[in-house]
Amino acid sequence: MSENMTDTYLRPREEAMENIENYIIEHGLMPGERIPAERVLCDLWNYNRTTLRGAIKQLTEEGILYSKTGSGTYIAQKKLVRNLQDSQGFYSLVKQAGRKIDSEVLESGFCEASKYLGKKIQVVLGHKLYKLCRLRYLDDVPVLYETVYFNAAYLPGIEEYNFNEGSVYEVLKKRYGIEATRGEEKLSLTRCNLLEAKYLDVEVGTPAICQSGVTRDQKERIFECFKSITLSKQIAFGSELRRL
Repeated sequence: MSENMTDTYLRPREEAMENIENYIIEHGLMPGERIPAERVLCDLWNYNRTTLRGAIKQLTEEGILYSKTGSGTYIAQKKLVRNLQDSQGFYSLVKQAGRKIDSEVLESGFCEASKYLGKKIQVVLGHKLYKLCRLRYLDDVPVLYETVYFNAAYLPGIEEYNFNEGSVYEVLKKRYGIEATRGEEKLSLTRCNLLEAKYLDVEVGTPAICQSGVTRDQKERIFECFKSITLSKQIAFGSELRRL
C-alpha cells in the first residue's frame, strides 16, 4: 500500500519533468535562456505549484536547469566531464571546452605540515607548506571548492603570485619547471558542510563529490596534496576505456 501511494505521488512530478524537457526541445531553448515562469507553466499543463516546483528542483539537481534568485529558471550548460586518467588542471579543461572559468582566492599563505599532511606529502612534521584555498566558477556559477597544500621547498616565491587568475599548473611549469605527470586520488560521495555550502551557494547537505589525493611531477616527487568538493550537477567524472 505504501509503495502504491509513493508511485501515485511521484507520477505527476515525473510527468512535469518530461513536459519541461520536451518544452525546451520543441522551443529550441539554449543554455542560458530562461524557461517560462511557474505560473505560465502551471496554466499550460494544469499543474499545481507544488508539482511544478518539485519537477524544477529535480531537474536542477540533475544539472539540466539552474535558478537565479529573483530572476527565474534557466537552461544549464551541458555538464563538464573530467577524465580521471588525465592530470590536466581544471583551468585548462574548462578553457579547452570553450567555457568561462573564474577563481576566487579564499585563503593563501604558509603553514606547517601536520602529521596527516606530512604523511601525505612525505615530509617531516612542521615542514613548510604553502596553502591555497580557492572557489572555482564555471560560467559564473560556483562549482568547486578546493584546498591545496604545496611543498614550499620546491616553490620559492610562490606567495608573489595572484591565483585569482590563470592556472597554477602553468605557473609551476613556467617558473619552477614542475609538470604534473601522475597522481593518486580518491573519489567519494559527500554532502556539503556549512562552509562548503556557503561558498558554493547551495543548501547544507547538498550532494557533492569529494576528490582528494596527491600529485607527482616528472621527477616522481609529490609536490601537492589536494582536496576538492565538486557539485555533481555541473561536473561529471569519467574514465576512458582502452583495449590493450
